[in-house]
Amino acid sequence: MCSQRVCPQQMRLSFSARILSGFSMKQFLLIALLVMLQVPKTANAEGGCPAGQYPQQGQGWQTCVPIPESGQTRRAPQAPAAVWRSNWQAIATDSSKGILGTSIDRSTMQEAEMLALNDCKSKGGTHCTIAISNGNGCIAMVTGNALLTTGAGRTKAEAESSAINNCTSDDTGCHVYYSACSLPVRIQ
Repeated sequence: MCSQRVCPQQMRLSFSARILSGFSMKQFLLIALLVMLQVPKTANAEGGCPAGQYPQQGQGWQTCVPIPESGQTRRAPQAPAAVWRSNWQAIATDSSKGILGTSIDRSTMQEAEMLALNDCKSKGGTHCTIAISNGNGCIAMVTGNALLTTGAGRTKAEAESSAINNCTSDDTGCHVYYSACSLPVRIQ
């Protein structure tokens, strides 16, 4: 036992007792809870796996695997931008002889027109001229009782309708004589 002096155990008890004497049990528990919340901890997800993973097990083994879509946004792979090749076509005529020359699926307007003129001349035309040329679409030629008209459109039906409308505004007996399409081709 300690003499008149205070024992170290008593000092400790008396110090703790002094601290706690000013608080009720509820206040003490609240302070203890707040202190525990301030202590940093490393938390693991279920099964002892780190965040973003879950346990997976088989016969005699266990591992952690990523949770699908965990915190990451997956994007579908983007298709490469489409690359298209233009196609041109043309109609050349020698109206005095009623000769028609055509070209289709050519890479440039100049090439399409040159080939249509050559086709017209190869069929006996002497005064061949370009009646129409169009890229990435359709063309039509309509003949009436006195006129020859052309039209263009995105589809064969649109091109034929355009040419017939052009003909019927000034002529009678209009009918489609020629129509074709040169549409773009996807190369990538």
